[in-house]
Amino acid sequence: MHANLAPAKFPRTKVWAVTQDEHQRVQRIKEYVLARLREELAHAPRGAQAALAKKLGVSGAHLSNMLSTNPTRQPGEDFRRKVAAHWGVSYGQLEAIAFGDEPPASGSKPVAWRSENIPANLAAVLADYRWMPEMPNDLRGVVREQARLHLRFGGPDYPSDEWQRILTGLEREALGLIARRTRAAAAASKKTRVKRAAKSRK
Repeated sequence: MHANLAPAKFPRTKVWAVTQDEHQRVQRIKEYVLARLREELAHAPRGAQAALAKKLGVSGAHLSNMLSTNPTRQPGEDFRRKVAAHWGVSYGQLEAIAFGDEPPASGSKPVAWRSENIPANLAAVLADYRWMPEMPNDLRGVVREQARLHLRFGGPDYPSDEWQRILTGLEREALGLIARRTRAAAAASKKTRVKRAAKSRK
């Protein structure tokens, strides 16, 4: 007697839901990576984008396209993993940060601030910088690392007031990202509630 080798049948709605959830998860990570890269390069010295593209294994045109307002190219998983390595975090940590979660307990803190070779003016500004209360600790570390990128790409130790301006701009960009995430989550939640209410009335 032959075994029944017919394909197993799964509820189509469940498969669709899993696919949709995965797509939304990946899309959110992509958006976070691109937003962070834009922030990273916003105040970087000339030539930083070309140097970063080379480090990430893509052409300058490819990176420019992804960072444009109407990109035709998307950051694939291999690219996202290279970005995570560039920021000094594991891919799992990158995913956690993208979703506003705490990094895995077994891992190191995300994008840890490296204290070596901090120029005097930047160190002084960071020591006295007054963070906005709503700024999460993990994103404060991100902002510190972005400031450090100026030095990595050969930037000078700016005057203290210039470092203050740079840090404030980076902080506002990060808070803007949080606000966009919150609005998107609220809109998705409202849409779900409306659908459920419509179904319950049927």
